[in-house]
Amino acid sequence: MLKLFLTVFALCLIHGSYQQNPNIVALGDSFTSAGAVGGAPKSYPIVAGKILGWPAVNYAKGGSVLKDIPGQLKKAEAALANATHVIFTTGGNDVGLVQSFTQIILLNDLAGASKRVKDVEAGLVSAYNLIKAAAKPTAKIYAVAYVDFISVSKKIPNEASCHKLMDILNETVKKAAQTAGIRFIEEVKTAFRGHEMFSAEPFADSLFASSNAAHPNAKGHAKIGEVVAARLLADQ
Repeated sequence: MLKLFLTVFALCLIHGSYQQNPNIVALGDSFTSAGAVGGAPKSYPIVAGKILGWPAVNYAKGGSVLKDIPGQLKKAEAALANATHVIFTTGGNDVGLVQSFTQIILLNDLAGASKRVKDVEAGLVSAYNLIKAAAKPTAKIYAVAYVDFISVSKKIPNEASCHKLMDILNETVKKAAQTAGIRFIEEVKTAFRGHEMFSAEPFADSLFASSNAAHPNAKGHAKIGEVVAARLLADQ
């Protein structure tokens, strides 16, 4: 009986330690890295960590594609050994998001752009499985949705089709996450509602900006950080 009590007590201590010491490791592309708007300190993973009071480190790099994930995992190896939460946005560069939007705006070719998105699904699953294998078994792993930053009220040609492409991209990410057995923060998709590009207070720079085009700005990363923090806390 004493042995059973001690075993249960030890398990409670381990669980309590895990609950009391959460932390975040981030991976991915420029949607995670915030390189053009101040880098890691301004990025949504670091914002989320500050909101929650959790240590957070960001290994994401602008321009990264899915084949770059193993390199990021190598750099993050020590941090991943103790990570309780792993979050990332990745795959957009494999799709060629800016080029896809241009294809829709100029040519109204949603079908062609959509095919490139769907073709990335298998690569997403493989990347997610690599991340799972690199993290400890108890880590909570999250694919974060790509926020829909596209304008409303017909400010660009074929605007509705651009929104549809964001829907298809996020459905593809969601399906890949389900296949890999990881979590998906879908709430981020609509985080910029009322603050789309060309709005009075945009949370993203436009498709035609000279820098940071089609990416969240500092206010955008702050908002995504809030949404991510709320989800991580809800899952505790």
